[in-house]
Amino acid sequence: MRLLDRYVARQVVPVWVWCLVVFIFLSCLIDLFEHLDEILRYHISTQILWQYYLSFIPIIFVRAAPLALLLSCAFISMRLSRNQEFLAMNASGTSLIRASIPFVFVGWLASLLVFFVNERLVPHSTQVYERIRQEAFKRGESESSFENVAAMDSFNRLYHARSLNLKAKELSDLTVLEHDWQNRPTKSLYANRAIWTPHGWLLLHGTIYRVGPKGILQGEPEPFVERLIAYPVIPQSFSQPAIRPETMRYGQLRLLITRFKQTGITNLRRFRVDLLSKLSLPLMNVVVCLLAFAGSTTLHQRGNLRGLGTSLGWGILYYLAVGFGEGIARKGLFFLPILIPVIAPHALAIWWSFRLLRRSS
Repeated sequence: MRLLDRYVARQVVPVWVWCLVVFIFLSCLIDLFEHLDEILRYHISTQILWQYYLSFIPIIFVRAAPLALLLSCAFISMRLSRNQEFLAMNASGTSLIRASIPFVFVGWLASLLVFFVNERLVPHSTQVYERIRQEAFKRGESESSFENVAAMDSFNRLYHARSLNLKAKELSDLTVLEHDWQNRPTKSLYANRAIWTPHGWLLLHGTIYRVGPKGILQGEPEPFVERLIAYPVIPQSFSQPAIRPETMRYGQLRLLITRFKQTGITNLRRFRVDLLSKLSLPLMNVVVCLLAFAGSTTLHQRGNLRGLGTSLGWGILYYLAVGFGEGIARKGLFFLPILIPVIAPHALAIWWSFRLLRRSS
């Protein structure tokens, strides 16, 4: 990295850290005031609050990092333009595209940090956060019905059900896939209904399939009308957040999707979108740096507040486009493959940024 690149990067990083600290502090403060009534009503201890907000910080960090980068890069770009420093760079033969490299480099470093936090800290933090939120802040207000639930046990079994009724302790359309310790399927079971009893799960109207080493069915399917099996899971196991995509690492979620495919479950759009989002979320840090730099250095907006406002406006539009694209992918609208609506906003933002930089050079 050249001396000029280090000069720019050293200006961006402190402002980004400062914006990030402010965003995290404001998020915690707003959340505290939202739960102030529950804190006073249930006499929640300081220790629980401390644990709650410590688990809340990594979640806010991965969400606020791109927005803090957008603001910091736009501000530094505007300040460099106002001081005619980009003009000096251009006089020395440095184009705007070349001048954007330190901003992209900072975004790349931020994306690595976000990916690490999202992989290592966020899954556990989300579980702790959701558990405390349900147990401490929503006592007696927990949900009783859930859709598309799943669970795993210590014997390498994967459970998936279309719906769960906690009050009735009943599952509908239950699929159980058993694996050996090399994660190869060995047995599959389907039951139309599963009712929890003190002696185990009462399975009604189902079929048992035995699977060979290469995933080929062995023997004839074994239908049954009623069967009692003592699986080591209870109804509450399906309502815990441990199996949700946001509480899983990239590798765990990919393995879960593979296992769901082995059971014949095809409605996996939500899980696939979440898998792609674990990669696209860090990428947003690089894209917002480009958008902020391009918006603040265009010919008619160099060094003024209009350029800062343009950068923030494009960043907000980019955020909305990413959310809209993931929503389309989850719902399966317009019959588009999942990859297109998830990746399109990022590709469009990068293309638009380079187009503006070429025109302004």
